[in-house]
Order: sequence, then structure tokens, then C-alpha cells
Amino acid sequence: MYSRHATVVLITLSLPISVFAQSHRITNTADAVLVASVGLGTLTPGSSATPVATQVQFRVRSRQAGGYRVDCQASFTTTAFAPVAGGTTVSASDVGVGITSVTPASGVLLPRADVISAGFNYDPSTKSAVNGLTPFAGAASGQATLADLAAGMKILSGNKVDNNINTGGGTTNYLTITIKFAVVPQYFTPANFTSVVTVTISNGP
Repeated sequence: MYSRHATVVLITLSLPISVFAQSHRITNTADAVLVASVGLGTLTPGSSATPVATQVQFRVRSRQAGGYRVDCQASFTTTAFAPVAGGTTVSASDVGVGITSVTPASGVLLPRADVISAGFNYDPSTKSAVNGLTPFAGAASGQATLADLAAGMKILSGNKVDNNINTGGGTTNYLTITIKFAVVPQYFTPANFTSVVTVTISNGP
């Protein structure tokens, strides 16, 4: 029985230019630099059609009058440790990615007008395979994958979050974003795969 070892999905923060950093901020949920490594474990084919999933949460702050936008770009690398032997090697299109919640803290400005980009507004962990194969059809079909992020694209945008972007204990000026990744275990070529997802924030929309 073929099995595959899952990716470590690494999300790192970068800001396009320094002026944006004065109006926007992305942190982890402890208000530190966003560098999150999440693994999916060993994915062994079986009778279940349920994806194996993991998630990352981060905070978005913005005091820009015109709002903010969050972009993501993903690389994808596989390292096979057995011959292909007629099988299929896991690819970026096999990993579903979606934003499952945008939760405002108590001090943010209302009303909110945060918009998850088309195709990313879903929970990939709920998409069961009907034929044992990848159930994610891509962003154009409402089920985004890491392949959609290869060239980089906007995944979220919204209006001004608060009048400041201060961090630290007691602050309530942020949105908490939950993003999930999911893969259905299948008979892929045995391999390790790794994706690095870079998150950037800039002036909206």
C-alpha cells in the first residue's frame, strides 16, 4: 500500500514596502511575528473520504482609511522517495485552502465590510471525496487550492479595522483570520511535500 508523508505548510509574513507597515500589521495570535509551521502527518490511503486538515490563525490590523487587502503566494515542492510506477505525484492542486472565519475583536470599527475572495470562502476540511480522489476543483469552482496561489493573489480585503494598529495585552483592534488546509489521503507516489505560503498586507481594496 502506498502512503505519503504530508507537508509542512509554513506561513511567513512580509510587507511590500515600509509605508504599508505604518498602516497595517499582521501578527500571530500572540501579537508576535507570523511564522507558523503546521504539519498534516502521514497520509495513508484508506477507506475514508474525509480530508486530513490543519489550520493557522493570524491577526490583521489596519488603520488605513481606504482599508486593507491580504495577498498570498505559495510555492510547492515534492521529494519522491519511490518510483512513480504509473501513479500520480501529489501536487499543489491536491491541497485545498480556504478562509473559514474572519472574527472581529470587540474594539474594531463597525459595520464591517470584509470580503473573502471568490473560491476561498469555504472550509476544505468538509469536502469529502466521492471517488477517492481530490475533491477540490480550484478557486474558479469555489474550492481554492494551493495551485491558485502560485502566482499570488488577493484572498481577503476589507474596510478600516481601527484607528490604531497597536499590539499587546488588552488590545481589541484586530480581526482574527482562520485559514485551513486539507488533503484527501490517496494512492500517490510516496513523497514528502512542502509548501511555503507568504502572506502580505497592503492598502485596499
